[in-house]
Order: sequence, then structure tokens, then C-alpha cells
Amino acid sequence: MYQYAAQNRHATGNFRLRYRIMLVAVVVLAVAVVLLSIGTISGNSFRAHSRSQYAQAMANNVSNAISVANRLESVTVSTTSQRLGVIRQYVYAMEQLNRLSIQLFGEAQGRYVPDDAFPALYQDLDNYDGLVQSAKSSTVEVRELLINHLSLVQGYINGDLVS
Repeated sequence: MYQYAAQNRHATGNFRLRYRIMLVAVVVLAVAVVLLSIGTISGNSFRAHSRSQYAQAMANNVSNAISVANRLESVTVSTTSQRLGVIRQYVYAMEQLNRLSIQLFGEAQGRYVPDDAFPALYQDLDNYDGLVQSAKSSTVEVRELLINHLSLVQGYINGDLVS
């Protein structure tokens, strides 16, 4: 019987060692889960904040472009080309923000404006500039087309329109 008692004591020691190892493993896993959860939550928060900042920057650019376009005259004046250049800068900024957003957040969540919107805006600006350079006809129609295209872009950015 003496031999059996020694085996029993040895088995009890192994059980305590296994229990401690399991307890340490559970604690380490619990800490890892908590840390990963905190990291995921802060990452999602950063992502949402970044996305809202891109949307706000896009909205500011299109709003400013519309404001400048509304101040364009129906007749050519000396500042018309300068104002067209300012609108072109806003359009370029929106295009770059749209591209960067797509690269960061993916096609589905990052796209604010469809691809064909920017070439249409550049075409409107080129047509308007051509009319200003020739000074032969009224710019009212081209100005209205430019403002309409900018308003469509604003609708996409604000979520009123879906591409």
C-alpha cells in the first residue's frame, strides 16, 4: 500500500501543476481578448472618423466650387478665367480626395462620386474657358451646366444620390 500512496501523491501534484498552467493560459487569453477588442474598437472609431473627415472635405470643396460658379457672370469679365481656375482647383481636390478614399476604404465604402463626374466637370470648365477666350457668345448655358454638374456631385457626396 505504501507504493499506491506515493502514486496518489504524485498524481495530485500533477493535477495542481496542470490546474496552474490552465489558469495562467485562461488569464493570458482573457487579457489578449480584451486588448484585441480595445484595438478593434479604436480602429473602427478611427476609420469612421477618417471617413467623416473625407466626406466633410469633399462637401466643403463642392460647396465652395458652387459658390464661385454662382458668382460667374453671364458676360466675360477680367476675373472669369481666374474664377474658373479656382473652380478647377476645387474639382481637382475633390477628385484626389475621392481617389484617396477609395484606396483607403475600398470601392464600396470609399467612393463618394462616380468616375464619370470629374471628366464632365473638366469638360464644362474647358468649354466655359473656350467661350471666355473667344468672347463670341453668352456663357449662360455652359455656366448652368457647370452648376448642375456640381450640384449632382454635391448630391452624391451628401448621400442624396447613389452612384
